[in-house]
Amino acid sequence: MADLYDYPEIYDERFTDRANQAYKQHYEKMLAGKPIRSILDCSFGTGCLTFPLAELGYQVTGSDISAPMLEQGAKKAEEKGLPVDLLQCDFRELFRSVNQAFDCVMSTGSAFAHVSNGDVAKALHEMDKCIKPGGYLYYDSRNWEKELQSKKRFQVGQPFYREDGVRIGYVQVWDYESDGSVTIHILQSYEKGGRVFETKEFEEHLHPFALGLVRSELEKMGYAQLEIKPCPWFEDKPFSEIGWYCLLAKKPEAN
Repeated sequence: MADLYDYPEIYDERFTDRANQAYKQHYEKMLAGKPIRSILDCSFGTGCLTFPLAELGYQVTGSDISAPMLEQGAKKAEEKGLPVDLLQCDFRELFRSVNQAFDCVMSTGSAFAHVSNGDVAKALHEMDKCIKPGGYLYYDSRNWEKELQSKKRFQVGQPFYREDGVRIGYVQVWDYESDGSVTIHILQSYEKGGRVFETKEFEEHLHPFALGLVRSELEKMGYAQLEIKPCPWFEDKPFSEIGWYCLLAKKPEAN
């Protein structure tokens, strides 16, 4: 079955102007008062979760393992007139490819779940190498503890509309594999005039990880002031009630 991330134009369909504004407000709140100017998103994708930062005036660089996603991101950056530097690399080998330091390094789009738990730890250390002393590490993710506790098999997404008026709906069926991974089967429907005229099927294979894994690695590296919020952040909630969260942590100053 096709992988959603091989089709960047379809991946982009769910990121509406409303979503863009929501994430812009989210970043304004999360980064308020932080001495951050330069940002690297090491799971840039097509830029949907990163362009709001450039629109807010941050100096943005993006990297991603997927060439098709980056190509789509480059086109969008040009259309938007946003100066975003892009490069292709695996976030598990980030420093070797980027070899510079930023005020903040991010991983957006719940990208950590696309690699093994051991590689999540590796990615965190690679991100750390690219963060200036006193800078910040940020990522967002599904709340895997919540997902694994409920083990819902069927999830129906909120329908949304393209600019041409086509109504897009999607249903997910989750398979919980014996090795602890999750395969998500996605059926996406396209509807106009009250009739479905096209459907597309995709799947994702993901590796749930616990928040404790990240906390442990960050503590080993001396990170402090961990902030955990819903993503996007509109109101505070207990972690057990958050479906998608973000974490922002401060790197220690140089000795």
